[in-house]
Amino acid sequence: MTNDLLTVEECAVCDGGRLFVAPTSARDLVALEGSVHGGPNMLPAEHDVLPALAAALLDAGTLKRSKAAIREALAARGITIGFAASGDRTYFSGQCFPEDLEALLAALCECLSGAAFPEGEVANVKALSLGSLAEEKSDTRAQAERALAAHLYDPTHVNYARPVQDEERSVRLATRTDLLEFKKGLGVGGLVIAIAGDVTSASARAAVEKTFGKLGKGTTSVPVKHSNTKLPTAGESVISIADKANVDVLLGVALPLTMYDERYHAMKVLVEMLGGGFTSHLMQTIRERDGLTYGVYARLAGLESGADGSFKIWASFSPGRYAESVAKLREEVARFFARGLTPTALTLSKERMAGLYLVSLSTTQNLASALHSVGVQGRELAYLTAYPDLIRAVSIADLKRAAAMIPLDKLSLVAAGTL
Repeated sequence: MTNDLLTVEECAVCDGGRLFVAPTSARDLVALEGSVHGGPNMLPAEHDVLPALAAALLDAGTLKRSKAAIREALAARGITIGFAASGDRTYFSGQCFPEDLEALLAALCECLSGAAFPEGEVANVKALSLGSLAEEKSDTRAQAERALAAHLYDPTHVNYARPVQDEERSVRLATRTDLLEFKKGLGVGGLVIAIAGDVTSASARAAVEKTFGKLGKGTTSVPVKHSNTKLPTAGESVISIADKANVDVLLGVALPLTMYDERYHAMKVLVEMLGGGFTSHLMQTIRERDGLTYGVYARLAGLESGADGSFKIWASFSPGRYAESVAKLREEVARFFARGLTPTALTLSKERMAGLYLVSLSTTQNLASALHSVGVQGRELAYLTAYPDLIRAVSIADLKRAAAMIPLDKLSLVAAGTL
């Protein structure tokens, strides 16, 4: 690990919030990643579009300043800020010069607490959201993802995906009053902030306490995630979308696995071996050997908010070779689980994963992001440096225990495109 990682400090702020500060060798740059409770998981399904709409509007004018005034003031000091929402949280990020950290934090707080949601801006953001949903109807990957999520999870699960038409209806019905009501829940509840770069722990803590200390309590807890009640069943469906040169295929199954399960790290390594990159089994066979696709990847999905998620494989195939490609994909998946869990493949994947992780932490922004993830996941700070060792400790026996969780005979397939 680098010396930068050894100097990371954590301290409590704002009555229970977690602040991580990582002074690095970067000069004249500070990167910030943070979040508070308040996301689609916190709301009834018919209102789950509100956090994303609100996030798009938080810097579009406050009770104190107009959108133009906010952006001009930030630009004059070289400060950038951004907002997003997903899962249980509303996220914020930013970059600035070291001397402007307090100004960056103050701007974030002004937006979180004082966003005015002007009617004209609300109308514009709703129109953009409806435009994106309309485009999604012809997006083969997005349609396949939505359909598979609806098949794998029960309708009350946080990873269930509503039909596009339902989301469109929710966006149309969303009002400024709804957004203002949602904003009331944004405070210091669940606060996690990670700051990396040309900064000291003392100065960062003082700036956070001075600015975020003025926010209200917000939402102090998140709903308990219930386990998926829908039993795995093998299914196959095709979504016809005209005039597409490719077919996006998803093969997947829901798993009784969360990121806190003792088999989590072994499952990550297993999925990496199967379809994590160019050296993985599926890329070496389906792409390199058979030439059936430019890309085929395996991944874990839906575990980000602490819920149980799923195992997925994605590939893009030519319509003319669809049946052949799907048959070969299923064949290679079965072959991997029967014969691919070898010591050599395991060692290569573990070293690749550990190496990429360590390299990613060499940038200020990625280090802030990794620290923020540690906080959001409720892990100890030591996890940041322990992660590579946890990956390297995975054994063949661990792999087999993880593999036993995947019911290969219950994998469901969704394909979207022109067949």
